[in-house]
Amino acid sequence: MTIDSPPIPGPIFFLGYGVSLLSAFIMTFTLILIFSRLNILVRPLNKLMIAMGKPVIPFGGIPVILSFLFVLWLFYFAGWINHENLRLFQKITLGVTMMMALGIYDDIYQCPPKIKFLCQIIIAVILFFAGFQIDRIGNVIELGSFSIFLTVFWIVGITNSINLVDGIDGLASGLILLSCITLSFVYLERDMVEASFLTVILTGSVFGFFIFNFPPAKIILGDTGSLSLGLLISLITLLPLSQKFTDEIYYLIPIITLLIPIIDTSSSFFRRVLKGTSPFSKDAKHLHHRLAKLGFSPSKTIYILFIICFYFNLTALLTAHNIDLIPRFMPIYFIFVIINVGIFLYFLKRLENKKQQKYHGNLFE
Repeated sequence: MTIDSPPIPGPIFFLGYGVSLLSAFIMTFTLILIFSRLNILVRPLNKLMIAMGKPVIPFGGIPVILSFLFVLWLFYFAGWINHENLRLFQKITLGVTMMMALGIYDDIYQCPPKIKFLCQIIIAVILFFAGFQIDRIGNVIELGSFSIFLTVFWIVGITNSINLVDGIDGLASGLILLSCITLSFVYLERDMVEASFLTVILTGSVFGFFIFNFPPAKIILGDTGSLSLGLLISLITLLPLSQKFTDEIYYLIPIITLLIPIIDTSSSFFRRVLKGTSPFSKDAKHLHHRLAKLGFSPSKTIYILFIICFYFNLTALLTAHNIDLIPRFMPIYFIFVIINVGIFLYFLKRLENKKQQKYHGNLFE
């Protein structure tokens, strides 16, 4: 199944970004005021914050997602974008609404991890049959019946990677913001109409929220936001593939722009499995936890991870500048990325060892 690609006028991109940013800012600010002014919400909110372990307002994902959907449908009903986009917007709205409902339930009632994982798989399967599919890798490998497994793996994997990395104020929203900016440049340059439009308005929505989410945060995404945004970014990166754009760049860029969440999630999974614990269990060994234990403040921690993310995004943009080089350059580039990731993890481990040695040295003085 192929998702159509009708045109969208250029000025609509700028207008969409501005409206989504402003609406996300207003909605987030309004939500903060509502929770802080209405006494009837104080008691249940306090209980929820204690359960979450964060003394800030949850449900920040609601204004982000609502502002995104607001722009999507406002522009559609205003006639500013082609009405052929209707089916695409319906599919995205359906998927994001289901995932946001799961996130709200999880924030309030603490949904068991296995049930949450099963619900994510069901949502991913529905979206696969709606047309979000990885049918082939490049122009070489035809996936056939394996397509559904790889597609569901990508959707569920990215959704959970954003969810897991959301452990410190501003980190998940900031990484998504950087990813959206990079994807916007790539998709706009390649005339990826819907993918670029969706990414541009998501950039505005996330930025409008990020202003309040930067540490010390006044509001956090919660599972409501991290699950929904993870799903949304996974669908946007799948869209070019669903429209039969099979050049290697459309596989490369999403992986690189989401490299920090992917590394963090992958290492967490293997770490827990090797220890014989459930991959759904929680621990305090994510990248942001490790940097915090080294003495970095929340602001410095996210700055470090943002700089690393920006560095990899920049290298991806440089390779994307000339798509003709991609087939020959892909193996070299992946070796380059692996070496850089290895260097980062090596220095992180070295700093941890030095701190541990210093602690033991002080202990026996």
